[in-house]
Parts: sequence; C-alpha cells; structure tokens
Amino acid sequence: MKERLYEILNEEKIHEIIPFLKELTEEERKTLVPTIKKMDREISKIIMTKNSYHTAGSANQHSIIDIASFVCMDQKNFGKNYWSLFRNIKQTEEILEWGCPNWFSNFINESIDAEFTAFNYQDILGWTEKGYVEPKPELWGHHLSNYPADLDHHPETLNTHFWYLCEYPSKSLPFRKEWFPIVQKLVTEQKIERKRFLRECLLASNRNFNKNVTGWFMDAFTALKPTDQELVDLQDELLAGLASVQSKASNTILTHLKKIVATPAFKSDEFSHYLPNLLSSEVKTVVISSLTLTEKIFQHKRLDPEMLGIALSTAFVSKDDGIQSKTAKIILKYIPVSESIKEALSHYADNILTNVRPSLVLYIEKEQPELEAISSEKLFLTTEENKLKELESFEDLMFFLPLAIDDPYSYHCDVALAGLVRFANEINAESVKLIEPVFLKACKTISKWEVPYLNVLLCNLIINYGLSLLEKYPMQLKNLEKIYQKTKEDEATREASSNYNKKLGPVEKVGVEGPAAKAFKEFAIYINHKVKRGDHIPLLFTITHSPCWISPVTLVERLEIYQNKNVQPDHLDFQLALQRCALDDTSEALQLAKEKLKGEYKELLLFFFDKNAKPTGKFEHPSWWMTAGITRSPQTVFKEFSHFGYDNIPTEFFTGAYSWKTIDNKKNSYYPVELSIAIPKYHLEKRKDPLFMEYFVADQKELSEIPALMWSFPNTPANALAKVIKYCLFYSGIAEVYERNLVLNTTKALYQIKKPLDEMGYLFLGTIFLDGDKTIRGTAAEIWLEHVSHQMIDNERLGKVIGLHEKLEWAPVKRLTDLMQNHMLNVSKNHNIALEKLITNILLQMEKPVTNLKKLLDVYHEILALNQSEADQNVKEKLNDWKENSSLKKICNLLLKK
Repeated sequence: MKERLYEILNEEKIHEIIPFLKELTEEERKTLVPTIKKMDREISKIIMTKNSYHTAGSANQHSIIDIASFVCMDQKNFGKNYWSLFRNIKQTEEILEWGCPNWFSNFINESIDAEFTAFNYQDILGWTEKGYVEPKPELWGHHLSNYPADLDHHPETLNTHFWYLCEYPSKSLPFRKEWFPIVQKLVTEQKIERKRFLRECLLASNRNFNKNVTGWFMDAFTALKPTDQELVDLQDELLAGLASVQSKASNTILTHLKKIVATPAFKSDEFSHYLPNLLSSEVKTVVISSLTLTEKIFQHKRLDPEMLGIALSTAFVSKDDGIQSKTAKIILKYIPVSESIKEALSHYADNILTNVRPSLVLYIEKEQPELEAISSEKLFLTTEENKLKELESFEDLMFFLPLAIDDPYSYHCDVALAGLVRFANEINAESVKLIEPVFLKACKTISKWEVPYLNVLLCNLIINYGLSLLEKYPMQLKNLEKIYQKTKEDEATREASSNYNKKLGPVEKVGVEGPAAKAFKEFAIYINHKVKRGDHIPLLFTITHSPCWISPVTLVERLEIYQNKNVQPDHLDFQLALQRCALDDTSEALQLAKEKLKGEYKELLLFFFDKNAKPTGKFEHPSWWMTAGITRSPQTVFKEFSHFGYDNIPTEFFTGAYSWKTIDNKKNSYYPVELSIAIPKYHLEKRKDPLFMEYFVADQKELSEIPALMWSFPNTPANALAKVIKYCLFYSGIAEVYERNLVLNTTKALYQIKKPLDEMGYLFLGTIFLDGDKTIRGTAAEIWLEHVSHQMIDNERLGKVIGLHEKLEWAPVKRLTDLMQNHMLNVSKNHNIALEKLITNILLQMEKPVTNLKKLLDVYHEILALNQSEADQNVKEKLNDWKENSSLKKICNLLLKK
C-alpha cells in the first residue's frame, strides 16, 4: 500500500491517485497518514538555485499529496489548507461525490478565518444543495461579501444571505467596488427592503467591525439619502450608533441627527445620555459636531437645560482652545447658573484654560488653585529597588534560562550567564533532568529562520552545554539526542540557502553577519571555555541593577577576585563592564579601590571613578584606559592616550557629537522635509587592543544590534541614537512597523536609563516629540516629565531642536501641542516653568508662520498666564511680525499685552 502510493507520487500518476484511494478501507487510509506527512515534508523541502528557489516536488506531486491528505486525514491533521486542493474544483467535486469527509462541513464553515480560499459563494451554494455543507450565517455573509455577482440566480441570496452579509461581512467588503452601485440598484428596484437596509447600516456602527467595514456601511447609509421621516423612524438606531468606537460612525450619525433636531420627535433627553462620551472623544471633529448639535437643540427645543448642561461640562476634558471657547459660549447663552452646573464644572475646573475662565466666572471659583512646586531629589542609578537578585543554585539557573531565551536583550540574560558560569558543574543525577525542557526550548528557538543573534548565541551555549551533560548522564538525558538530531536535520535543510548562517555546532563556527555580532560571539566563546574549564571566576560585564547598570562597588569586588587569583580579565569583558558602570555615586567604590586594588587595576579605577582625576600609570591595556576615558568624559581628549593608536577612529564615535540639520527637499514630494545626520564611515580594523565600541560603529548597515547597543553603552548612548535617527527618523511620516518598533524600544530604553541627555539625546528626544506614533510621543513626554522633576534637562537645547524641525514643518505642529496639552501642562509649578522655557525656545527658531502655529501660541498664552509671566522679549519681536497674519492677529495681540 505504501509502496503503491510512492509509485504514484514518484511517477506523477495523478490520474491514478483517486482510484487507488477509492479501493482502500477507512482504516487503511488512516494508516497511510504518517507516510503522507513524510512525503509532504520531502516534496516541500526548499531547493535553492543561483537566482531563485523552488520546492523539491513538482506541481503534480503536490496535487497528489493534497488529494491523499484530504481523503485520508482528519481535520486536525489536514490543517487549514483552503487553497491547494480546491484549485481544481471539478476534481474536488469528484472526490466529494464518493468520499466527503465527515469534517468537511465544519472545515468550510471555518474558512471565514482564512486569508485566501480557492472556492467561492457559488461553490458553497452547490455543496449545500448536495448536503456536503451545513453553512452557518457567518459563512454566507463572508463569502457573499466577496462575490458581488449573479445575485438573482438563487432566491435565498437576496432574501436571506444578503442580510447575513450585513451582519457578518468580510473584511474585504469595502474593497469590492461593485457592491455600492449594486446595492443602490437593488434598493431602487425594491429587491432589497430600503428601510431594513438603512437600519442594518446603522447597526453596523456597534458590531465591532474594523473601521473600513464600518465606514462602508456609513457611506452606504449616506448615499441612499434617507428622508427626514426615515431618520425620525430610525432615531433609536441613530442614537445607539453614537456609542460606536469608530469616529466615522459617530460623525456620520451626528450629521444626520442635525437634519431632524428641529422636529418635535427628536429625542433630546436620550441624546444627552450619549453627550459626555462624545465630548470626551479624542477626535476633534466628533467633539465639534456634538457641540454644534447641542447648540441646535437649545435653539429649537424648549427643555430643562440642566441635563444637557451637566453633560456639556465634559467638553472641558479637552484643552483645545476652540472647543473650550465654543462650550463656554453655549453655557453662557443657554444654561442658567445653578448649584448642579457649578458642581458639574468643578470637576473640570483645573482643566479650564485661563482665557476661557473669566467668561465662566459665575459658574466656577474665581481663583485657580495654585500648583505646588515639587522638591527635586537626586536620582540614583543603583538602589535597593532596582537591584537584581542573584541565582543561588543550579535549579535557579534552569528556571532562569528560559526567561533569557524569551528576551535575550533583558537583564535575564545577564543573570542567566552569571549563573551558568557559577553553577554549570554543580549537578547530580537527579537535578540534571531539569536541563531537558531548557534544551528543548533552545532547540525550538534556534530552529526558526529569523532569530536575534544574541538568542542564537545563548541557545547555542545551552545546546552545547546540554550535549556535554549528555555524555556524563546518558541514561537520564537520552531524549536530548533525539531532540538534537531533529534540530540538526532542520538546519541541514536551511543550509541550502546561500544566505544562511550556521547556528549549531561549536560556538566558534556560528555564523556572523556583521562586526557587532563578532563582539558578542567572542563573549559566547569566552563563556563556553569558562564553563568547560569549570572556571567560576565571575564575569565582569553582568549587570547588578536593572535595566543595565553595574554597581561600581561590585566592579571593584569582582576585579579583586581576578587580582587575588592572578588571572587577567578578558579584554572585551572588562570594557563592557566599564561601559555599564554607574558613575553617579562612586565615593564608596573609590575608597574601596584605594584599599583593595593594586597596580593597573587601582590606577585605572581611581581615574575612572574620579571625574577630576588625570590618567596616570603604565597603560598596559590601552583599550581599558580608552574605554574608561570615553565612558567617564566623552567630550575630553586625554593627551596621555594620544599614542594608543586609535587616531583613525572618527572623533564623533568618541564624543557623540554628530553634525545634523533639518533640510527642505523642495524637489522631493515624498520626503518634503528631512532630518539629515552625518555618520562617518568606519571599517573594523585588526589591532592588538580593539575597542568594544569599534565593533558597533563599523559598517553602518544593520539595525538589529540597536537594543544591545543601548544596554552596552548606557553612559554614552549617542552612537545608538544617531543610528536610529539616521535610518528611522529621517522623515516624520515613516510608518513601517519595523522602524516604529525600533524607535519605540529605543525610546523606552532611554527612559529606563535615566541619565542626563547628551547632544544626541536632545536631538532624539526633540524628534520623537513630533513622532507620528502616539505611544512614542507619550513616552517622550514621560522622559521630559522625569528629567524636569530631577532638574536634569536643558529646555533651551531641547526647544532649539524642536524649533529647527518645525521651522520647516518637519511634522504637524498639532502633534506637539496635543502632547503639551494632554501630558505636560499643569503637572507642577516646576513643569509649567520648564514648559514655558521650552516653548519660548521653540518659537525663537521660527521665522515665518507655519501651519497651526496658532495652536502653539494658544498653549504659550496659557502657560504664561499660569506662570503669571509675559512673553520673552525676542519672541515679542516675532509676534509683532506674525500679527499681520489674519489667523494669528488675535492671539499675537493677546500675547503682546502680557
């Protein structure tokens, strides 16, 4: 039986597969399943050629396996192959006639989750008539959405299935342009009930459809031009749609409600229940439309204004001047002063803008409560709160290694590596069994095509460690051999690819893609040798405090161990330890170094821990001294180091001071304004004492090492930030997911590092203040808030960066003003003073008025009022010029009066 199947496959006798399968019993078909799976793996192997690739099997062989799988397998084994088998519908029909699987109906019903199918609505109609499928409403709705044709051929299509389309549409419905005119035609011909369809369109607003599908139904509703009477009849559905999470639905419904607000049947009380949610929307058009409709209600209705008035107070959650001013006008015109209104407004009193506050003097307290100035406390990088717990046993190590595999860029990896060096040989016949699940996880991880390089190295270390234990404990770890052989087979398949880097085998033979990878590979080789030798002397580079810091006291203690054992540290291990050392409080470490260390260790750390000390000594290890100098004082050139031979490395990589500018690409419509930063080219050179830094600044091609770069150079992150700026922030409209994630992760890292910013830090922070991603901008605001709280930010430098960007409209000003209003305004007295200075320096860079400059001037006016100060004299000179612009005249005059 198996031999016959192999014969059909190898000789590509596709016409014989169905007769062969017909002859088999159900039990015989089941026994063929493992063979079919094996065949499928064999013909699915990728064959690489010089310019392309293909599978090992031919088209006929794949068809044979598809048919055999369908007939012999159950649904679980067959999987979700909604394409291959059904490309030949006639062939599929032939199979179904004599052997429709009992799971076929369920399989087809689940096809609504498939990205593509090779069958359509008409096929499902046919299968239903023949009893092969019992379709669910969701199936009809999904597949009819994708089949806007032949709607009159089956009576159920328009009578039933079309309404399922309204309730369970496909995500692709909006992209089937034929549906719009078809629906209009069917409504006109009365083949679809008009009022029912209008109702379904409104119900779509709260059916959790995506914004495209919801938008399609809203557009369909509007295109049918419902009459006022129809709108009145559908008023309950219209009002319910106001609770939609989609702003398109809310805006569409508000537009239609305005048409019937004057009719006696308009339900103003019911509308008031939805008003608070509408007015707290982040979408300005929804808020403005809601205010406009509310005003029309007051104009056309005789009602008790209190209910609407209380709901109206919610609008003050927004700090937009236009929204607050419009709300205040409605309140003054239509809502009498009462205790209830005062109470409602009191909840938003702190949020009401200073230029709006005087008009509401009868409704709120006259005096705005004064914000307190917060006392600044020094921020320490290493405290008990962020201290990491060390592993205490082999069992702890086995628990921690999977965490490190899941996130190799976190502190878990450092803790795990430190534990591996310390506990790798502290095992027995019982505890050694704990390695199996860790080994399996490492093999599964390394078997993936795309694996971060640190993960490759970590998993390789674990696998090699597991194989060494297998030699000592063959009985306890017999499963490791099977796991490893399967992983080797998978890699052998991938090695056919010309761009594949080896991951298994000795760590020395693991492939590398760039200089940064070489540095980490050296670490992996070093750690592997320590484990093999049973060398328990601690690694120097492993962090002691999250997210990436080494306590200076711990560094002294670790070096003392090396000194006492007369062992020289690895050159990269020592450099990385210096780079990660927290230098904010070194007094205790300085004293300990004087007492415990000798020779070069002592001289080096006395220089490193004392900001004012000059380097003295024999300089036996130039790379250590150079790293100490760059980490401690990146802007300082030490003449004592001039003979070290690092003169060929561009100074930008030492100082972090890159030249940059925002430029107007007048001829480039795709990138109209671009942030340009100059990063020198540098190729890694072979030298006796290479700097750890060299591996990361050489050959600026890959960005995958950026997370490691941030955690490896927390004292001097400029080189990492410059890379991200160059490749991910050159244009404010960049929307690729990879770049967005990289910028977000870099932003989070900068927030966690909690150090005063250098020049690239200010450029990065000022740029992400204007980023298109809301989460990135929010994290930027958090960095600013914390740095202001601890008095470690220069708002003049930050303002200059933002101003130089916005002078050329690198990004919409609204991103900046929304961030200021929602995150940075009125946090504390200190923050308000800092924000005033920030805006002042942004405005000082401006020349001609830019789009939405009025919004920034509104925020400036508000912060000056809160700080009881007046506009900077140099800004006033600009305001005198800008007031000639009609849209800026009012706000400029207000600022000039201050």
